[in-house]
Amino acid sequence: MSGGRGSGSRNKRRQVSDEERAAAAQDYRESVGRLQHTAYRNLRQAIAYATIFVAVVATWMLFIGQATPTSIPWYAVSILSGAFGLATCFVRESRPRLYVLAAVVLAVVGVTGVLLSD
Repeated sequence: MSGGRGSGSRNKRRQVSDEERAAAAQDYRESVGRLQHTAYRNLRQAIAYATIFVAVVATWMLFIGQATPTSIPWYAVSILSGAFGLATCFVRESRPRLYVLAAVVLAVVGVTGVLLSD
């Protein structure tokens, strides 16, 4: 019953030095870090665009006259969330997380207020 994969020695792998192993591990860590960075950046941008959309809809509702006196402050909060969402497009420091968080909170509060006031 010989044949199979390796009829001789079981260890047919190429021997890797410690330096090569360390370099491969470092390359792997760097590529995972780049992937995480771009994934978080894309998520922040998607959330920012969603809050900008909420602000555009709120502005449109104000212009067409759908707003009642009790819902105007909630529309204003929704528009403010869009302003914070728009700010994330221009800020390139570590602060976009704070702007995105503020935009999401304001958008949720604004939309909830509009729905409850109508």
